[in-house]
Amino acid sequence: MKSYEPVHPKYKEYTEYKISLNRFMHELGFVIDVIRPGYTSGYLVFHPKHAQQNGWLHGGITAAILDMVEGFAAYSLVPEGQQVFTVDARVAYYNPGIADKFYARGWVDKPGKRFHFCEGELYYLDNAGNEVIVAKGTSTMAIK
Repeated sequence: MKSYEPVHPKYKEYTEYKISLNRFMHELGFVIDVIRPGYTSGYLVFHPKHAQQNGWLHGGITAAILDMVEGFAAYSLVPEGQQVFTVDARVAYYNPGIADKFYARGWVDKPGKRFHFCEGELYYLDNAGNEVIVAKGTSTMAIK
């Protein structure tokens, strides 16, 4: 992952403000706990409401979480007052989401004036503490 200089000194506060407005994220129980320029990460404690028909993490929730970490990573690289929104998103599912807690990280791969190209991963830790990738995402975030 690349490292970026913040566009403005209050990038973290602006990103946190935007996170506070995301009702769906709070309804899911997803928490973003790390914000750096061009990068965010967080976690979800699994509850039955997150399950699909086999009891695994629902693919739609997986996609939503990847969209959130990628989108808020993009927010961390825009000036205060600018908006970020998804114009393209893709998710590749690697393994079923069977865990008590999931982690996600998203980053800006290539920032631009009108679009940020982002990537993300959702994973859990196995009994040995190794990461098991559930899904990877890519997205294009428009800047307005």
